[in-house]
Amino acid sequence: MKNFTPKILTSIAAASLALCSATTALSQVSDSEISMITLTFMQNIDIAFVDPVTIADPTPGFPAVGEDTFCVAGTGFSNFSIVFINPTGTGPDFLLEPAVAGTSQIMYQVFFKNDTSPGPGIPVVPGMAIPGNPIQTSVCAAPADDNAKFDIEIPFPEWDGRESDGPFTGMLELTVVSE
Repeated sequence: MKNFTPKILTSIAAASLALCSATTALSQVSDSEISMITLTFMQNIDIAFVDPVTIADPTPGFPAVGEDTFCVAGTGFSNFSIVFINPTGTGPDFLLEPAVAGTSQIMYQVFFKNDTSPGPGIPVVPGMAIPGNPIQTSVCAAPADDNAKFDIEIPFPEWDGRESDGPFTGMLELTVVSE
């Protein structure tokens, strides 16, 4: 007679190991989630150091001119647009009000430049955005950071002979928007 004991014991041991492994595999539980990682930057834009423009004693026969440099800064975008308006509600044009009641206003023109180099920039249409201006700095910390300018020009025929109606004053609002 053949001895089956070693084979049976080996089979029982193998079955026992397999059952143990199956029990361990059946008792393992898991779950998972996915996290989306996003790095964002807050957009901010700043316009600073816009000062009053005083034009005194213009030369007869020539336009009266003045300018102001200012700073535009931003983060989170590369370009900005700028809009110039007359905030006083006296119309869509750029107008100066006379000191003498009942006399007519003086119209002026505005030019914008996205740098501070000499000479006027591009003509501005009241209320129309001038797009595509590159941001040059991330912060306006001091007037030395000025990186843009506007020029004011009052044509000679507008102010000629109007000295007794002055001084003429008006407001100009500048709004910058990220692009």
